[in-house]
Amino acid sequence: MVTPKTINLEQPERGVPPALWVERFFCLFLVILAVPAIRQLFEIGSMSGRAVGFYSWQWVGLLAVAILLALAQVLVAVSLFTPLSGRLCSLVARLSTWAGRWAWVGLAGFGLTWVVYVGVVLWRFDQHFAAPYPRLWLFGLTTGVGAFFLTARWRKLPVFWAVLVSALVYGFGLKALSFLPDVSTYPFSLSWSEASRYYYASLPYARRLYGFSIPLSALHPSRYLLLGLPFLLGGTPLWLHRLWQVFLWLGMSLAAGWALMRTLRPPNRWVSLIGVIWAALFLLQGPVYYHLLVCVVLVLVGFDRQRYGKTLFFVVLASLWAGISRVNWFPVPAMLAAVLYFLETPVQTSRSWWQYLLRPLGWGVAGLAAALAAQAAYVLVSGHEDTSGFASTFTSALLWYRLLPNPTYPMGVLPAILLITAPALTFLGVSVGQNRKAWHPLRLLGLGAILAALFAGGLVVSTKIGGGSNIHNLDAYLVLVMVMVGGLWFGRGVSEEGGAAFAWRHWVLAVFLLVIPVAWNFNVGHPFAQRDARQAEADLKWLREFVTFHGQDGEVLFITQRQLLLFGEIPGIKLVPDYELLTLSEMAISNHQGYLERFREDLRNHRFRVIVTSMENEVVKDPEQSSFAEENNAWVENITVYIRKYYQTAFTLPVPNVEIFLPK
Repeated sequence: MVTPKTINLEQPERGVPPALWVERFFCLFLVILAVPAIRQLFEIGSMSGRAVGFYSWQWVGLLAVAILLALAQVLVAVSLFTPLSGRLCSLVARLSTWAGRWAWVGLAGFGLTWVVYVGVVLWRFDQHFAAPYPRLWLFGLTTGVGAFFLTARWRKLPVFWAVLVSALVYGFGLKALSFLPDVSTYPFSLSWSEASRYYYASLPYARRLYGFSIPLSALHPSRYLLLGLPFLLGGTPLWLHRLWQVFLWLGMSLAAGWALMRTLRPPNRWVSLIGVIWAALFLLQGPVYYHLLVCVVLVLVGFDRQRYGKTLFFVVLASLWAGISRVNWFPVPAMLAAVLYFLETPVQTSRSWWQYLLRPLGWGVAGLAAALAAQAAYVLVSGHEDTSGFASTFTSALLWYRLLPNPTYPMGVLPAILLITAPALTFLGVSVGQNRKAWHPLRLLGLGAILAALFAGGLVVSTKIGGGSNIHNLDAYLVLVMVMVGGLWFGRGVSEEGGAAFAWRHWVLAVFLLVIPVAWNFNVGHPFAQRDARQAEADLKWLREFVTFHGQDGEVLFITQRQLLLFGEIPGIKLVPDYELLTLSEMAISNHQGYLERFREDLRNHRFRVIVTSMENEVVKDPEQSSFAEENNAWVENITVYIRKYYQTAFTLPVPNVEIFLPK
């Protein structure tokens, strides 16, 4: 077994800039950030009152504090470049020594610093600090204070690593806080399809919940199996299901990070903890969906290069899950095992190159067979008479322009993925390039081919209509990049000559590897924003009375908002399983004419006494000007036009985006 040689966060400063230079440039960075931050504060506060010019007294006080804080930072930054730096650093060192006399002071101060930032910037003065630069500037200041408390608690921790660790931990805390609005008692859907997820998650329990069986979802089955677990408890409210989904997002990302650190075995628990947080933030950049991370956790936990059978078992298990997850993930468990194998296993351990490849090929064949078998079995038990919906993804249009900057995704898929993985690819490339003898060409070919295949495949899937608004379809590529970087950084790459392969752990690279995931996940919105509960209750009461009255004469179709039936907000109405928003949208963008014709026929025959859907407009959008234009146009042409042709608007609820139709 190779002993990993890696960076210990608590070792004396080696391979990182001196503390004084870190402090100098960090303070200089904060001074630079203060300029646009204060300018944006002046812009936001203008016209707030008439106390001083066009500013209220509250804004005058806030701006005064911001300016004084910026001037203090300028003074500190300038002092660090003068002979006064010695005295200043000595003062900070004495304060750090005093705080470090009690272990709890450092940890409490570190936590309290984050709480103060959240309380001031994201809660009390949320609207004042709504612009990005003020938030980023104060986050930088918070990071510096947090680094001070870390060095007080761990005296051997270099200032360089203290700053990066502080930013990483605080960044993850903000990312977790961004999910807070998703845990809500608000009865209507929080976004376009948010509540639809809980309806599909309820389908395995349909007989108990609705009184009859309903075919299972043809899209993302494994996601809904995970999401539906709270239904096992019975009588669970909507807010609990929302909390469960937040737990899955954060918990599975952390679980994948834990599994990676368990496999890589860093030198101590603190490095492992930081590695877990970094991995979680790295995955949330996609984001990599939580149901897909089940495959990752299984393979990382089960991989053992010395026990082929054990690895094969976990690859097959993960592939079975992939088979009911997403088509482009069918080969991923085997690919992940192959990457770990290529990293840890020199070619010289086998008698020939073809014998060396037998293990990854075996995992690939077995994994792909398991995934296909799981998919076929699910189709059989799903309850669908017409199984063509399972193949809708293969008939959808590909919108190649979304790879580049566009209205749907202003950054563009290709620039975004290159930006967030550039440090990782640089690390891999330089590490291998500076020690070519450590890597047999066959190993490099295997690793490169896997990365290239997942990169190309992810780009193609990202162009599918309905996608391309972020980089989540490059999820498998992100996972494999994370594993390769972690494996090489923590010394799990084994040289052909024996021992750990060289890893180029330059401090500049470490900055980009850790800071980019923090920056990418920094936009947390308004985590403490509250929805109007009184308005929601009034809207719900009106909708309940209307639907209950008219529903006596026939079927009520909820295209959207089915959670109102599921969680008992509108009792006494029998669910119509057909034509739910997500399925109807998928059929529209994939141009599934058989399904759409059945929908039009039901509208033509006035099958439904009431239709509840989102507010329908017949505006055809320009792809060069509007986001999701093609998706909107497909919906308008295939759905909206026919609803309005055979039905008329009864009333609308603008806040929850609900429109109710009656037959013409």
